[in-house]
Amino acid sequence: MDVEDTPREESKNEGEDDVPPVPPPPPGGFGPSERRARVAPLPPPSDDGPTYYRLGIDYTLEENEEVIHVQCGRIKKLENLEVVGPRLKKLELVASCIEKIENLDTNVNLVHLELYQNLVKKIENIGHLTHLENLDLSFNKIRSCESLGAYTFDKLERLYLSSNKITDIEGVFQFKNVQMLEFGSNRVRAIPPQLGELTLLTELWLGKNKIVSMALPPLPSLRKLSLQNNRLEAWEPTLFQNAPGLTHLYFGHNNLPDLPDELVLLTELMELDLARNNITMIRPFPQLEKLEELWMNDCQITDIAEVRNLAAFTGLRTIYLERNPFHELGNSESEARYKTEILAAAPHVTQLDAVRLNHTIQVITDGSEKNVKGIRKR
Repeated sequence: MDVEDTPREESKNEGEDDVPPVPPPPPGGFGPSERRARVAPLPPPSDDGPTYYRLGIDYTLEENEEVIHVQCGRIKKLENLEVVGPRLKKLELVASCIEKIENLDTNVNLVHLELYQNLVKKIENIGHLTHLENLDLSFNKIRSCESLGAYTFDKLERLYLSSNKITDIEGVFQFKNVQMLEFGSNRVRAIPPQLGELTLLTELWLGKNKIVSMALPPLPSLRKLSLQNNRLEAWEPTLFQNAPGLTHLYFGHNNLPDLPDELVLLTELMELDLARNNITMIRPFPQLEKLEELWMNDCQITDIAEVRNLAAFTGLRTIYLERNPFHELGNSESEARYKTEILAAAPHVTQLDAVRLNHTIQVITDGSEKNVKGIRKR
């Protein structure tokens, strides 16, 4: 035996002691995948109930029901409503998961349909509901209301379409008895002149859109108009001429300049919101004898002497003027003067900003609230 072979042989034997033996192939084959460690699957999650619930199955329906109201019901589909059929007058499915308006064929006497806060993308399958007085499809995913133009709802009084993705007001001009339109929080850019066909319209809510002009067609019955949080930068005199019966006017959070002379035409005005605009003065309008609430907080009024013009509004009960430059919030001396000057000009005011004046709160209690134990962290 060669002497040099001995160390190599011993070294080989030492290495073999450190290497674990190759495991025998498991039964069923000799491929590489058969040699991999098998991972036990996780146990299935516990079943806490269905993802969605069903009308007529999980939510039972009685034949004589006239009102169905379900809130946060996790209902995905309108179905099985033929059980109640024409007896159903009011259907309210709020904050659910409904994706489509359908299966209302037998519910021909519906007066109130409310699918507030769902996942509806299209207004459809409701043309036969000719008794509708209230239609609420707010907080959905509707991009167009043009399809409403194919429907004749002679009794419709209130239409709610706020918080959708609607870009144009359309399809509603044939509803001659409508009194309230709600298109707030959409993507509307203009007020269509066809609204003038709605002679009975009393409320028009268009806040939080992209409207750049406040011009209105003649709306003699209009009482409440909201154009808050739009892109208004100029006053349109025809607004005051075409809607002289306005009692509530909301123009807050725009970029409007000082008030125009035409405001005197609104002799019925009771509430006026001008908060957070580019207004630098308080113009006196003694003709507005019915004005009770005036909101001009967060504007650009620098001279505290402007508050003296509040004396012209003899009916004022609530005033918001905080956070104007003359307020000097944080300066105790200026804040005290702020209140003194306002109350000197309008001593009949009962609320200044968020503070009720000369108002006492009476708490009626038997003392039992003292026995309630607090929650202590451990």
